[in-house]
Amino acid sequence: MSRSEDRRYFIAKHGLDAFETLPNIIWRTDKGPKDVPQRFNQVKKEDRWVAFAYTTSDYRERPLSLVTGFYECVQEKDYLNIPSAGLPISDGATRAWIIEGKPFGKLLRRPVGVPPIDDLLGRPHFKNETLVPITAEEFQKIHAYAFSHQFNTDKIPLLGRQPKNEQEVLSIVVGGHRKLGIEKIIQVQKAFPDLLVKIEGHSGDVYLELEVYSQGFFSHCHHEHVRNRRFVKDDTPIAVLCWVDNDKRVKDCVHRVYELQSLIREGKKIVW
Repeated sequence: MSRSEDRRYFIAKHGLDAFETLPNIIWRTDKGPKDVPQRFNQVKKEDRWVAFAYTTSDYRERPLSLVTGFYECVQEKDYLNIPSAGLPISDGATRAWIIEGKPFGKLLRRPVGVPPIDDLLGRPHFKNETLVPITAEEFQKIHAYAFSHQFNTDKIPLLGRQPKNEQEVLSIVVGGHRKLGIEKIIQVQKAFPDLLVKIEGHSGDVYLELEVYSQGFFSHCHHEHVRNRRFVKDDTPIAVLCWVDNDKRVKDCVHRVYELQSLIREGKKIVW
């Protein structure tokens, strides 16, 4: 059997700072030289992985996940000195378990915001795993999703990159609201809903709730707020503006759902 026929595939999870510093390396500093991290033994030469970055966020929400690249193993696990570029983020460690890869196929221009792993795969995984085994078909699915969803992040108002949290989604909207079809921001508030706005072509005001993932609408219990009409005027419609729309149930709770990254990628405005 050739190596390509029994090749294994993985999602490698790290913080964004680790992938920005050492993009082609999977590494663990919390294990000693005799304690091989889980699944590190499974990765062999020519196996491939998706570099999947989780980002920090506040306590209220799920942070945006990013695919930073696709790699093929060239050096199997070993306990080695951490490359000098990684020392500033190694919490004082100088050695680590390291798997080294080379870029596989065409390179992503920039990290791409994607749904959480469970949504990408359509199944749950163990949250504390650095390496998540996946099938060749799942690898190709994520590969296709990333390349079909990449775009010039310089077009993102104010930030010029993918937002990490809900506050940064707010900054995008405030900084570029006219380009997005929002004629006026009437009110910004901490409680639900985030904004009261005037949308081009709509006669009345609209409440606009911001989320990184539309799924956050439920985890923040906003569906209950809508049902009970809490914090809102009785006759004012409610819309959700999310960076990634990963929960189609939300559209059944509010008047409109808009995916902000799609609007920016396609150069479109909010249409009521």
